Amino acid sequence: MNPLLLDILPLLREKYCCSQILILMALHARGEENSGLIRALWGLCEGMAQGGQSCGLLSGGVCLLSYLAGRSGPNDEAHPMALPLINEYVTWFVSRTALCGGTSCPQVAAWLGTSAGRPEPESGAPDMELCGELLAECWEKLLELLAVYDIDISNARME
Repeated sequence: MNPLLLDILPLLREKYCCSQILILMALHARGEENSGLIRALWGLCEGMAQGGQSCGLLSGGVCLLSYLAGRSGPNDEAHPMALPLINEYVTWFVSRTALCGGTSCPQVAAWLGTSAGRPEPESGAPDMELCGELLAECWEKLLELLAVYDIDISNARME
């Protein structure tokens, strides 16, 4: 078991979704709180408002990288490598989930459930605890990419 799960499981049990947890972990690393941002990410839960679209680990990871390296307004410039950084995460995620048959929340959740020997839940909602290991992998990849692109998560420029 990935040791990060000790940090992740309580957030899953508090009913945060994958995209929210990635940002909560980033905010925690920065010593910050931002309830408005967490609320905004709720719309990405379970494939964008339970719509079966992109996995929150993909969309939430992109949001996290944009939060730290993106452009915030007319007098601000994005990190010069923000787009390659984001593209590298997306490429990694697509490759990592290739066996799932796609990057949608239902595809990823179903594959994780099948690989764990569990049937899909009747409600159609993913079993968030199954997503925990992949969530930990995504967090580790995000931290790795931030280090490669010389972005300190605890001290990235923010307005």
